[in-house]
Amino acid sequence: MRILIRNSRQTRLSCDTSFQSTRFVSSMLLAVVFLIAVGLLRVYTYRNENSTNAHLDLSANSWMFRSRNGSISGKAMVPGDIFTDLFRSRLIPEPLSSNNDQRLRWVAVTEWIYETTFHLDKTWAKYKCIVLNIQGLDTVAIVYLNGAQVVRTHNQFLSYLIPLEIWRLGDNNLTIQFESPVHYSTKRADNYHARTHHDVPPTCPPEVYHGECHANFIRKIQASFSWDWGPAFPTVGIWQPISLEGINTVLFERISATIKAEGENFLVSVELNLFSAIKSNDLQGSISIPELSMWASFKDRLIGLRMNRVFVHLSVPSKSVELWWPKGYGDQRLYLLEASVTLNGEYVRAKPIKIGFRTIDLLQDLVDFENPGKGRNFFFKINNIPIFLKGSNWIPISSFPAQNHSARMEFLLKSTIGANMNTLRVWGGGRYESDTFYEMADEMGILIWHDLMFACALYPTDATFLNTVRKEVTAQIRRLRHHASILLWAANNENELGIQAGWWPTANYPKDAMVKDYIMLYKDTIEPIVLQLDDSRPFLLSSPSNGIETEKQGGIAMNPGDPKYGDIHFYNEFVDLWKDHVYQIPRCATEYGVQSFPRKETLLHYLNQSEWYYTSRELIARQHHPGGVFSLITMIFSHFPIPAECSPHGTVDLHECTFLNSSTFLDRFVFYTQMHQAIAYQTQTEHYRRWRGILNEDGEGNTMCALYWQLNDVWAAPTWSSIDYDLSWKPAHYFAKRFFDNIIVSMYIDDEHNLRVFIVSDSVNTLHNCTLIVDMLAWTNGFVPVYSETRTTDVPALTSISLDMFSLTFNELIKKVIKSDEEFIMRGRLMRSDGFQIGYDSVLHPDQIYKVEIHRR
Repeated sequence: MRILIRNSRQTRLSCDTSFQSTRFVSSMLLAVVFLIAVGLLRVYTYRNENSTNAHLDLSANSWMFRSRNGSISGKAMVPGDIFTDLFRSRLIPEPLSSNNDQRLRWVAVTEWIYETTFHLDKTWAKYKCIVLNIQGLDTVAIVYLNGAQVVRTHNQFLSYLIPLEIWRLGDNNLTIQFESPVHYSTKRADNYHARTHHDVPPTCPPEVYHGECHANFIRKIQASFSWDWGPAFPTVGIWQPISLEGINTVLFERISATIKAEGENFLVSVELNLFSAIKSNDLQGSISIPELSMWASFKDRLIGLRMNRVFVHLSVPSKSVELWWPKGYGDQRLYLLEASVTLNGEYVRAKPIKIGFRTIDLLQDLVDFENPGKGRNFFFKINNIPIFLKGSNWIPISSFPAQNHSARMEFLLKSTIGANMNTLRVWGGGRYESDTFYEMADEMGILIWHDLMFACALYPTDATFLNTVRKEVTAQIRRLRHHASILLWAANNENELGIQAGWWPTANYPKDAMVKDYIMLYKDTIEPIVLQLDDSRPFLLSSPSNGIETEKQGGIAMNPGDPKYGDIHFYNEFVDLWKDHVYQIPRCATEYGVQSFPRKETLLHYLNQSEWYYTSRELIARQHHPGGVFSLITMIFSHFPIPAECSPHGTVDLHECTFLNSSTFLDRFVFYTQMHQAIAYQTQTEHYRRWRGILNEDGEGNTMCALYWQLNDVWAAPTWSSIDYDLSWKPAHYFAKRFFDNIIVSMYIDDEHNLRVFIVSDSVNTLHNCTLIVDMLAWTNGFVPVYSETRTTDVPALTSISLDMFSLTFNELIKKVIKSDEEFIMRGRLMRSDGFQIGYDSVLHPDQIYKVEIHRR
């Protein structure tokens, strides 16, 4: 949403509000419309091309920053933020190095001023309206032009079009004064408490985060105040482009559209957002899809000095289009959608967008109509094909999002495809991503499970907060709804779960009051906006949630995360994550994971060599997971050998071993954590995939999604990511390429010590006469098979099948063949009838791998 601000000061009024008669040349319009209709005129243009509008890119101007008291100053880059500007000016060290996130906390509590001077020559005098186009400020700011206030902002996710009244030919001063986001959120929290007599939890993050308090009182990236995987860098600055526009008729803000199947057609509902400098009854224009030779014309009226919304529809026969498919199911066919208008003889084209034609259905029918207590399905069909969602969770690409991260983004999204994923979840504690992100997802076929930006907290529900949320959600849905890749909207991350699990006991704020405020924000405020603006995809109130069951229970389920409904999040560091039986059998798992370290080389880019030991002050400061220093030790050495130097310590008191203070220990421990994570992710992901199309007697199963936490990092530290901050794939990402493959062989040992073997297929085609080969290999036999079994089978489409391979229990097999359960490695391979292998080898590891050496490099 562009927030339109009219300045009340009556000095120089540059915007003409008088009625303007049109001088429309009908023959020219007919010619243009005809060419569009027959597909001969292709519009690969930028916004407002062919108009007489002027555009001055203020981002390219020379900008300066200074602290409010003038003690610190330097040259600024726009778009940008104060941390990177200070670093470029050599006023602070590299923020991500050492423990600088703590040393630099003064930056976020300082008030900063950004300033530039721009020159307008006499040609600008001819425009009926001069508009300041601010695409994003981070976050709480007052904008002044030539000393006069033109706008106040307090939401990072909003942009602004401001008709200017005070400007002059020659030099003009533009000053933006930023309030400390830390002080602002604290002040808002204190004022709210004074009115309501209770806090809105959580008030502060855990101490181990080294973060800032009251992130829920400011509409900016929530994780910028710290998280368990990242530092606190509450940025301020001009984080999106800023420009000046001279307008005689209209300025296109954007084309917005939804694409929805209706019977034998797709209905393309287009909303054109036009700022008009004049009042007129004579707007004429058209929208078109040139590749389909389809167009629609329209006439409308305009109100001057405001954003006008023009609605146009195209009905496209389904048989005339190629469908858009997620990766692995077909091509990602996209079509240009174009728009243009004519007013007063001026022809203006919008920047085109790319749309895809596909259907999305979320099925939540009962799994057993005679026994409703067995729960409901929860899976998606794209173009009527059930899709198993395979992927990960996306956090902000950087703590400094104003920088150009396109190359980094492309690498991460290509790595998503490279690991055979088809889905990413844009997590609710981050940001609504850049246009480039969604365009890449559209082109690559990556489905986006999209949270709105609310996470792990309750939020205020006063009029000021709800008003800015309405504007934010409206703006972002309008911006993003045309993207074929976006699968659904979810209103928040874990907030429903947090209330019911009692995460936030708060004085004078009982559970029923929390529920009331939760419903007010998500069900009464956000849900109606989303449903009105976008009926082309599902909407969920939370993740995890029980889906339709949550709605039936009024917006908060009695047991959110019930595996028989909706989606779950699973974390448990007190169980053996390499064992299948410890996991739930859900309909959909949208978060699960365990920590690992990044590569040594990655960490040493940001830490001194002197800090390279497990219990070093700076390394521990990067471990934001409460208890993570000890839990990693316990988990790792339940599977890998305890160093001889730590004898007689066990896993419980291993943290007391002085050998942990050596670089030798950490050299190997880093690799252990990565392998532990990789095998845990394989075990859990394959567990979910095996339950595709299968229900147990309790109604559990038919699992249809597995999205592990998390894909990427914002710094070098122990986190749940499979790609570290320097963009190195961890072993888990290489494993993901195997366990997310289209067809896999999956093996595990059940509670009765039987080796269970499955073939899981996400292919839409049945494969006939395949041969499954399962080999037992031994460390002590040079990885030459010591025992093998084969089976011939068909592999049905879109399901999971179990095959009986061995007459002996696994323990009997171990004793008969290799004597020790530490010796074995099981390998499964699936061969086509022509002898070629399908996919990758499947590997089942022993639960203890005690023959590795801590000193080996």
